[in-house]
Amino acid sequence: MQLIYQFFRLIRLSNLLVIVLTMCLFYGLLSNYHLERQYVLSEIGVAQDLPSLLDRLGFSDFNFLLLVLSVVLIAASGNIINDYFDQKADRVNKPKRLIIDKYIKRRWAIILNWSFNGIGFLISIYLSYRLENWWILGISFVSINLLYFYSAVYKRKFLSGNLIVAFLTAIVPFYVFIYGAFSNFGTDSPFGLNDQIFITDNILAIIAYCAFAFFLNLIREIIKDMADVKGDLLLQSQSFPIRFGFAKTKIFIGFLYVLVLAPLAYYVIDGMFISANNIKPTQSLFLYLLLFVILAIIASLYITFTRNRPKSYLLSSNFIKIAMLFGVISALFYA
Repeated sequence: MQLIYQFFRLIRLSNLLVIVLTMCLFYGLLSNYHLERQYVLSEIGVAQDLPSLLDRLGFSDFNFLLLVLSVVLIAASGNIINDYFDQKADRVNKPKRLIIDKYIKRRWAIILNWSFNGIGFLISIYLSYRLENWWILGISFVSINLLYFYSAVYKRKFLSGNLIVAFLTAIVPFYVFIYGAFSNFGTDSPFGLNDQIFITDNILAIIAYCAFAFFLNLIREIIKDMADVKGDLLLQSQSFPIRFGFAKTKIFIGFLYVLVLAPLAYYVIDGMFISANNIKPTQSLFLYLLLFVILAIIASLYITFTRNRPKSYLLSSNFIKIAMLFGVISALFYA
């Protein structure tokens, strides 16, 4: 049991579950759009049989489930190789949380890394061929290589590692959009026979979500660097706080906080007070979820700027994770 528990810690099971949730909820966003546009009402004005919630989240779409499995395997592989290269720093930053060499041998970590990557990549080849959507294969190939080189090289470079992690996190919703928009589906697909209207009507929402995910993850990665300075110095890392100091780092992430908070606050205030009489119940729920996102980001900002201990920075990072979770859930109610 101990080995199984440590294996799940190694692959970051909780993070993988968040990836699954993200993909399913953005599948829901796109299938909700198709549902509303094409077949909510029949010609005589009577609602047709609506798909169940699980169907709308992609659980009856075998190809989508394969896509989720591919992404989860590649992400798990990235987490394994990250721990593999991070052992020296983790002995300082997280001595009680070491897994490789303590519970799982190094050679098994490499075997798991290659196996997960291989299976995930083969699934992407199959889906690309079956759905005539070679974007799936391309994104899979790029993700595998970025995850490896991030852990081996770029994690210790100035800002590049942070940007890679932020990019890979932000691309998850876009990957679902790529699947829905450019695959050759049959008429029974939740997305129907996709057309230019489908792409045009959804692309801005997806880009907005991806942009917020990117900047929130960039903030979180830099905050984590502030918490891990001690161990990163051993690896001669050139993280933002090591290169510029904590004061300048906080100024930079303060700018990023404002960049995220300003449009969110404007959108929520406009929806709740200016256009309050014209919104549906689902839109109200969507706005309240965004309000929770704002509150979690403000909590993170307050902790980052008022406390200077590694544990406090990790707490601030966790509030960013909470903000991202509420943001992901809001996708299901986007309209």
